[in-house]
Amino acid sequence: MIEISVLVAVVGGALLYLGHCSWLRLRGARGNCCGSCPLGRPKIGLAARPGWPFSGKKVKAPAVFLLAGAFGLCTGAAQLTTKQRAGAERTAPLTVPTPAELFSAIDKAGKPDWMSFYRAPVPTTYPTRPRTALNLGALITDGYVAVEAQDGQQVKNTGKDIIALAGALGVGEDVLVRGKSIADFANQNDWFALREELEATTNDIRRAMIAQRDEALASLITAGAWLRALEVGSRAAELSGEEKSAGLLRQAELVGWLREELQVLPEKSRSDASVIQTDLALASLEQTMQGMEPAEFGEKRVLAVKEITTQFIAAMAAKEP
Repeated sequence: MIEISVLVAVVGGALLYLGHCSWLRLRGARGNCCGSCPLGRPKIGLAARPGWPFSGKKVKAPAVFLLAGAFGLCTGAAQLTTKQRAGAERTAPLTVPTPAELFSAIDKAGKPDWMSFYRAPVPTTYPTRPRTALNLGALITDGYVAVEAQDGQQVKNTGKDIIALAGALGVGEDVLVRGKSIADFANQNDWFALREELEATTNDIRRAMIAQRDEALASLITAGAWLRALEVGSRAAELSGEEKSAGLLRQAELVGWLREELQVLPEKSRSDASVIQTDLALASLEQTMQGMEPAEFGEKRVLAVKEITTQFIAAMAAKEP
């Protein structure tokens, strides 16, 4: 009787949770996930701390684990393996902030000239899939830069390149509709909707990568996006000289999580040259960011972040000889 009562309670809670997630999805603007359910933004183990204005949303354990536990009570089966438990432990209590959130905070601190952070057009074909994924992430961040600049044409140009690189990874069909929406919102100068659509595009690509068992590429897309975001942020902080802008670059926990994502990849993925270079860049950033509060993040550290990220982004985007 006790086991049956526990089963009913757990299953009931799981169903309520799933219903809540469904309602949140329906409520989300223009089909974008609100981030409150397990299918929202990728989750990381960042602790909320001073200096970062967006500490993320609390995320409860996925209902699938509740259901698995309930059936385990009755049957003694459906026990999580060691690998599954490790994955569950790495499911974060907070969500990954997006480059758009970092840029919004930088804009409030110093109002930079966002157009000055544009890059020359980058290739849309690369020799390896990991390198393609890194450049796709960087391009998504370029889209956020164009949105901050309120440059509709640049947003559309970047959107086309994003679709092209997604196609090279075999997930172009998954984001074609998003590409049209990006162009439509750019024509309407709907900057808020564009931020949402870029985030939704990222989520769609990541989900498609994971569905085809390319978790390594999903991790590299996130790493590429944030390395480019830190490059832009460091240049903005350098030009403005604002302490608040400099302090926003101190993202040691985020960088540490990005490294952890690479370290749990299969050995074959970790041995790829692009993945090795990514880990080295993140390790250098982590060392630069550790041991201080955001308010103590001075000019020397800002320039170090700029040098590390600029060299990495340029190397990944360079055309093959």
